Amino acid sequence: MIPATTDDERKEAFRLYNEGQHQESLALCNRLLETARDPAVEILAATNLFSLGKLEDAEVYFRDLARRMPESSHIHSYLAKVLERGGNESAIAEYAAAVRLDPDNQDALRSYAASLIARKDERGALPVLKRLYLIGKRPDDLRRLTAALTRTGCAEEACALYQSPGTGKPKSREYAEALSAAGRYREAADEARVLYDETHNALDLRLYLAARARADAASAPGTYASFLRETPDPCIFLDYVHLLQERGEYLRALATVKKLIALDNLPQYRLIACELSAALGDHANALTGYENLIRDELDAPCPSEDFRHILRSYRRYITAQLPQEEAIQRFLACVPGDTNVVCLEETAEMYRERGKAGEARSWYYRAYRADYVNGGLSYAEFLASEGDDRECEKVLLYILANVRKLSDLSRVAAAVTKNHETLLRLRRLTGELIRRLEERRDMLGSDERECLAIAYRSAATAALSREDYAACMENCLCGIDVLPPYSRECMARDFLTLINRTKEQMPTDCPVIKASGPQKPAAARRSVQALIEVMALSLPEQEILAFLATHKRASETDLRRLLGTRRVAGIVNLLIRKAKAQGIMLLEKKGMSAEGEVYEYCGT
Repeated sequence: MIPATTDDERKEAFRLYNEGQHQESLALCNRLLETARDPAVEILAATNLFSLGKLEDAEVYFRDLARRMPESSHIHSYLAKVLERGGNESAIAEYAAAVRLDPDNQDALRSYAASLIARKDERGALPVLKRLYLIGKRPDDLRRLTAALTRTGCAEEACALYQSPGTGKPKSREYAEALSAAGRYREAADEARVLYDETHNALDLRLYLAARARADAASAPGTYASFLRETPDPCIFLDYVHLLQERGEYLRALATVKKLIALDNLPQYRLIACELSAALGDHANALTGYENLIRDELDAPCPSEDFRHILRSYRRYITAQLPQEEAIQRFLACVPGDTNVVCLEETAEMYRERGKAGEARSWYYRAYRADYVNGGLSYAEFLASEGDDRECEKVLLYILANVRKLSDLSRVAAAVTKNHETLLRLRRLTGELIRRLEERRDMLGSDERECLAIAYRSAATAALSREDYAACMENCLCGIDVLPPYSRECMARDFLTLINRTKEQMPTDCPVIKASGPQKPAAARRSVQALIEVMALSLPEQEILAFLATHKRASETDLRRLLGTRRVAGIVNLLIRKAKAQGIMLLEKKGMSAEGEVYEYCGT
């Protein structure tokens, strides 16, 4: 029998992968890599690891490949998929790198757009989706682009896009939603009705009924009632209840919401029933309904997402119906002053609305102690409204110093920039917000980037007021650089106006952007002992690091002899992850040999 050639084995490895036999394909890849390095086979091996769900190994493999082939869009795209599957926030930066390297890589573009949309960053996704549709003209890309335009407030542009020559004008829910958002309700209703007749999908029916209600308000209740007899969908029921509320038909709305509660006893339905009872003047049932609902929420293992809205609605109801002191006592009797941050914040708001600032401050502080992010932001907002800038800045600086999740950092940035005229005049706070956002710049979505631009604008304005012209110019240029597409609160013209004012006031020209001089020599490599201390390495990891730092290269068999254990691969992978967490490129995998995997030291 003639032995298979290397080319035949490579083809076989790819065939196995395409047929979904990833373990077999990986084994063949490893065998091929024992004799020679082949980038195509290395990429296939890493892809097999990803397909098998071995995310840690796949990540190490793709990072090694990205370091050796930094210009490969395909590698960055797959590394992003690995990171995204593992819940790593840096995946978005790798998708961006893949698209930057090859703007026509449709797989990378599609994955990047999907990732942005999953983060609810339609503004950031729009340029990507436009590029995708320009390249491929696919109907599914047209639908995604239409939906993103509608959700970013560009409904007219979405309609014009769908009606442009060459699209084929396919029927779609996204086009009907765009028509409705643009105020073209009759067209939206017609489009959605045709869709519903074809699909019998409740979502299409819901869209049709909502558009029909706007186009023909008089017949809307009858139309809803007619369809609900055939399709008792809870979401359509809820739309019908809201329609009746808008029309002031509270009795019919209450009867309808009771049917909803019979279908599913959800807190949001029960809250609507309480509010309708109150609107009808049935205060006994309203009060009982509210307090029973709050007790059930507090007894649940985890209160629902509607809990804050429930407490706020109850608070507003009793303060409107009862004398001030009685309302406070009733609220305190129903809502415990424990560590539930929502309860603490709503109690504080109760006192604040009654003009009792001292009691409100005490309750807000308790909320801050219970949850330094959620409660802290409420406490800081209260302090800002009371003019206590010093304590407000102190609280926000503490939150910024301790938040780790990007989602929490985003909430802090949004809270600060929402009150930018009040809070961003605090120079230390502005500087710290800029620093923390810049640390994660590659991972920021459009909302966070606009917050960063607003912070730069405030810093530039403050610098101009103290005649620090260089700082003003630098902040303006940084703000323009980070500004996202389709910005809402901050515009490029804001920075250009500041630049013009600065140019007019500067007594002499002081360029901010200077020609780059000779490159500084690379920093000296850190010592092994320094690396051990920085990464808090275990004894086996220290031994591996010291051995590789001395010998520069070692096989898996060498390290097994060193440690006296076969569990070398796992220890090395953990060492690589620890180094990566510190931003250090420490070891590199160099493929397979007859003595197992080969590792090379590249500590920096």
